Amino acid sequence: MRRFFLPTSQIHETQAVIRGSELHHLRHVLRLQPGDQVAICDEQGNEYQGVISSLSSATGEISITRMLAPLPRFSLTLVQGVLKGQRMDFVIEKATELGVSQIVPVVSQFTVARFRSDHQDNRLTRWQRVAQSAAKQSGNPVPQLLSPRSLGEFLHSLSDQSEKILFYEKARGETLKTFAQRHPTLSSLCVIVGAEGGFAEGEIEDARQAGCHILSLGTQVLRAETATLAALVLCQFLWGTPELPPLPSQANKT
Repeated sequence: MRRFFLPTSQIHETQAVIRGSELHHLRHVLRLQPGDQVAICDEQGNEYQGVISSLSSATGEISITRMLAPLPRFSLTLVQGVLKGQRMDFVIEKATELGVSQIVPVVSQFTVARFRSDHQDNRLTRWQRVAQSAAKQSGNPVPQLLSPRSLGEFLHSLSDQSEKILFYEKARGETLKTFAQRHPTLSSLCVIVGAEGGFAEGEIEDARQAGCHILSLGTQVLRAETATLAALVLCQFLWGTPELPPLPSQANKT
């Protein structure tokens, strides 16, 4: 079933309206017709099933047949130091595929990427398109993508409601493995990963004062985007993967 992203303003109790690039994709790329079944998701993570009822050059109407009950999810927030060029697009795409609930781009003292405030809206719009495309492909909800801010501003906004991890290449002592042993179950987690230049020592101390656990990903030297993917995969494996049912015993195979 083909999946489309629509804002909540275009979704009503029994009907949804599709316009713009999503309509173009539906009509001219996928060549769907009235009567075809589709899936719809919105920016709040709601999922719907429906049937195309009508199509025109400007709009399409979808009759909603079912709203899917959201599954309980491990809430994983990625706080990502802004990366250069398409590396940031890559991280947002893969973070969406890995089921991240929220992405917060931050600028730290050693951020390499030039980040002009007058281009902020355009960059955020592009990142949102990347996340929406990845959500449609993966079947995951679109993560909430916040506006870029300084690392200090983000740290001052942190609450005590969830555990917070900052991965630092110079961290000594506690690792993600020992942290997981002390926290075998988590419903939410905030993960902070730096850009190409990493973090300054003062920023590490600020994060520690804000309640962050300063952890290492190991002894390997990783590129910034590789470190982010490794951190997300490990965190989803440790806390976000539901238990799988056991394989049937050989005795039951007849």
